[in-house]
Amino acid sequence: MVLAPLIGEYLLGNVPINALPMIIGLIPLYGGGALLIREVARRWRLGWPGIVLLGLSYAVIEEGLLTRSLFDPDYAGLRLLDYGFIPALGIGAYWTVFVLAIHGVWSIAVPISMVEAGSDRPDTPWLGKVGLTASAALFVLGGAVPVTLTGSALYPLSTAQVSGTLITAVALIIAAFMSIRLRRPVRSGTPTGPGTVFAIALAAGLAFWIPSLLAAAGIKLESVVPAWITVSCYLALYTTMALLILHWSRFTGWGPWHRLALGAAGLLTYAWHGFLQRPSFSAPPNVDRIGNAIFALAALGLLAFTTARLRRPAADLGYRVSKNL
Repeated sequence: MVLAPLIGEYLLGNVPINALPMIIGLIPLYGGGALLIREVARRWRLGWPGIVLLGLSYAVIEEGLLTRSLFDPDYAGLRLLDYGFIPALGIGAYWTVFVLAIHGVWSIAVPISMVEAGSDRPDTPWLGKVGLTASAALFVLGGAVPVTLTGSALYPLSTAQVSGTLITAVALIIAAFMSIRLRRPVRSGTPTGPGTVFAIALAAGLAFWIPSLLAAAGIKLESVVPAWITVSCYLALYTTMALLILHWSRFTGWGPWHRLALGAAGLLTYAWHGFLQRPSFSAPPNVDRIGNAIFALAALGLLAFTTARLRRPAADLGYRVSKNL
């Protein structure tokens, strides 16, 4: 619950360290959403495809109904929809494929993967019915309170926009549950090693953040590349990574170290990107940089902790086997 907003906003660099108390308001939405998604996926055995699809549903709800950045042409004064604007839908193609991946992968999947990597029961539910209900209520509260408090200042949505957002979110939830039927049989064999998985995922994260690298160099993406090319590249990146992970995970040798490799790549991607991100809240440059360094070091510490947790059961198992022999 705490890791989701820490990664999703602070490690990203969007919220500086001097706004750390704001995490209290982010935990219900981010943390409640991540916990709810994790528990639903594990209780109904949806697997990681289900977690990712539920994460995308979360992203659609947050950006479509809560912050409304998918439809607000002047959200935070940033003009996010201008690049690749689709008048018929009232959305920006680039911003849509970009921000939904941010939440689906980094706000939801990466925090879940890191916490599960350090758990003795990564594939089983952690909450009972009361806990599951409480996490759902917390998520609803996390979304309802800010909308209620800032309702008049939010961009007004049309009936079509609200309906389209809800239909899309529900469709993604249904797809998450339907994904169980699409699972292919596991094949015997050794998949690509965790090191290679980590390197490829890290390279994918670098490719995802090319716009930030260009902006740091003083180059505006929209001035050099047409929107349809950028959107096509993002969709190709998502498809390639999804197919690769689905292929790798079909082998019996796929295990916790591979899953940690994917989560670690996502974590470290945000760690370096935080230094490029311009915060949404004012902060002195030195304070912002110190905060980026602290959050990056914390990410490395978390990675070291989860690695140690994964190594411990293997060592204990080896000791027990040798003793029995």
